[in-house]
Amino acid sequence: MELYDEQALKAANVNPVTGLATDYLNLFNEAIMLFEMGIDMPDMAEELTDWSPRGYVAHFEQSGFEQKDVVIAAYAQADPEVRQAFDECCAQALEVFESAIHILLSSSVAAPAPRDELEGRLGAMKALVLEMDSHIHGRREPVGNTLQSEVDALF
Repeated sequence: MELYDEQALKAANVNPVTGLATDYLNLFNEAIMLFEMGIDMPDMAEELTDWSPRGYVAHFEQSGFEQKDVVIAAYAQADPEVRQAFDECCAQALEVFESAIHILLSSSVAAPAPRDELEGRLGAMKALVLEMDSHIHGRREPVGNTLQSEVDALF
């Protein structure tokens, strides 16, 4: 596996300290945008049927991102503790996103999901993206009891 210098990592949006790339968050930010629209306009929720949850490496392997080889190699070479904490956060985010999207898509005009429940799930989705971002940028802060309690309460 090729080692990349700091300049190559930065060009690929990889944090040279953590070995993680911000472009992975686009997957989640897209879902958040569609979810927000789906809360207000249920017919827009159908756009979420095309959203596909993917792990970090799979996301880049399936993307057209020009520097995906750099991103995947940097991830493989990242400190195992950093990568494990990030992967655990990503797994939790994928679960929360899938569950929230399923509830929104299962909702109908005749039996709408309660708006406060959808907004609570949206808040949890946003919080998990912020946590993933903190891992990527090396500012890892433990999930506060409040966030974890909110996420746990959804299930």
